[in-house]
Amino acid sequence: MTSTARAPRPRGFSLVEAMAALAIFSIGLLGVLHMNVLASQQNGLARRQSTASKLGRDLVDAFERLPFHHPLLSTVSTIDPADPRFTHFDETDGRVKLSDAVALVGERPLLGAAQASVSAEGTYEVAWRVAPVKGSDGSTEAHRILVMVRFPTTAGGLKQVNVWAVKFNPQAVGRGAAPIPEI
Repeated sequence: MTSTARAPRPRGFSLVEAMAALAIFSIGLLGVLHMNVLASQQNGLARRQSTASKLGRDLVDAFERLPFHHPLLSTVSTIDPADPRFTHFDETDGRVKLSDAVALVGERPLLGAAQASVSAEGTYEVAWRVAPVKGSDGSTEAHRILVMVRFPTTAGGLKQVNVWAVKFNPQAVGRGAAPIPEI
């Protein structure tokens, strides 16, 4: 018996195999790059939303320091706070914009950090709406205040952050004030 010698098999990859591997690697790399871009956009949106929330809280803190009958809280809305229109930024009934209020007051910044941040960045629109809470005798027991902060998104739209507050009338405290309905 004679043994036949087999020809050595070539080792390595063919050009077609290398091209297929490169195509698969490129598609995976494009997916990772796209994911990185989306993560960066979402991170920016989260940062703007956190800043908007901080602006709203700063404004609520500033309202706590103002007297109950201050001119910045005197414009009241005729819309019921339970109505969805109450939270719409573009609804003009009772809405006071921060830019208008700064001109209205004309004093040193009463609204502190919120006013300074909005002036510095310029991308946030800040407004509020006040709804009076009436007692049984018709007097104003408290103000329900909605602070609205609106900012642009990366998709080209606008996003809004709402912060609610209640400012009680110090003259009504202790005389059986009306309950504040929840929203």
